[in-house]
Amino acid sequence: MKSRLVLLFLAMCLLITSFFSISCNKKKTSEKKTTKKKEKEVKAEPVYCPFCGEELAQGTEVERPVAVMVENLKSVRPQYGLGSTCFVVEALAEGGITRFMAVYSNKNVDRIGPVRSARTHYVAIACGLDAIYAHCGGSTYAKQAIKSWGVADLDQMRWGKAYWRTKGGAPHNLWTSIDKVRSVAGAAGYDEEVETTGFKFKSDLKVDERPETQSVTINFSTAAYQVQYQYKKDSNSYRRINGGAVQTDRASGQELDPKNIVVVYSPTTGIPGGGEVLDVTVTGKNKCLVFMDGKVIEGTWEKSSEKASFHLYDSEMEEISLNRGQTWIELVKTNTSVTYEQGEVKEKEDKKES
Repeated sequence: MKSRLVLLFLAMCLLITSFFSISCNKKKTSEKKTTKKKEKEVKAEPVYCPFCGEELAQGTEVERPVAVMVENLKSVRPQYGLGSTCFVVEALAEGGITRFMAVYSNKNVDRIGPVRSARTHYVAIACGLDAIYAHCGGSTYAKQAIKSWGVADLDQMRWGKAYWRTKGGAPHNLWTSIDKVRSVAGAAGYDEEVETTGFKFKSDLKVDERPETQSVTINFSTAAYQVQYQYKKDSNSYRRINGGAVQTDRASGQELDPKNIVVVYSPTTGIPGGGEVLDVTVTGKNKCLVFMDGKVIEGTWEKSSEKASFHLYDSEMEEISLNRGQTWIELVKTNTSVTYEQGEVKEKEDKKES
C-alpha cells in the first residue's frame, strides 16, 4: 500500500513539474514573439529625397533645396559641384549660351560654380521648389520676379558671406558651398521647412529588359552648346557630352552620369527692349520627352503657376516616375532640334531541349 502511495505521489510531482515547464516555455516563446513584434513596429520606414529619390540615413530629415546658378561657357568647363546635384536645369540664358541651375537637398558640397546671374525662368522654377536661390545679380526682370514671388534670395550682391572669389578671371571666379549657403540663409531668417513634393520615383528596369544603346542630341544653338547623352546599359545611366567633350565634375574628375533626361519644350521669345534676354515660358503645360532605362516616354509637363511644382505626365496623363538618381532637365525652344535613337532589347534565346 505504501509503495503505491509513493508511486502515486511521484507521478503527481512529475505531472506538476511538466505542467510548469510547459507553461514557462510557452511564456518564453510568447515573450520572444512579442519582442520580435515590437522590433518590427519600432523599425522606421525608409526616408527618400524627394528631388533625387535616393534613400537617406534613418532619422534624417529632408532639407530645404538649394538652387545655385552655374555658368556654362566653354572656357569654364569642367565646373565644380555638378556631379553631386539632385537635378540640374539647363536652358538658354541669352545669345545662344546655356546656363545651369544646380539643385541640392541633403548634399554637402564644398565648392560649386562658377556662380553667375539670375534669369526669370530659373527664378520661376526655384520658386516652385521653394528653394534657397543662390546667384550673383541678374537681369532686371529676374530681380523683379525674385521680389514679387517672395523667393528666398541669396544674391551675392547683398549676402557676400555665402561666397568667395579666387584670384583672376573675374567674373568667372565666384564660388559657393552648401554649408555657406545654409549658414547665411539661417542668418537671413530663411527656415529649413520643405514646402514642395518633388518628383515621383521608381526602381531601375532589370538589366535584361534594357536596350543595348540609346543616344540623345539637343542642339541649343552652336556646336559649343550642343548636348549629347549616351546610354550605358550596365549602370542604366547616361554619359553627358557638352560641346563635343565628355563633361565631368572638376572636384571629383568623374563623368556626369545622370539617370534621367527630361526635355521640356518651352515657348521662348525675346523680351521687347530687353536686348538678348529671353522670355522662356515655364508655366502652363506643353510637350516633354523623358529618357530613362534606355527608352523614351513622350508626354506632357505641367506647372500651374510660378509657385507650383513641375509635374510630368505620360500619354495617358499618369504621372511619370523617374529612376532614383540625378536628373537633367533640358528647357528647349519649341522648335529646337532634339534627335534620338535607341537600340532594341535583345530577346532571350530559347533553351533547346536536349
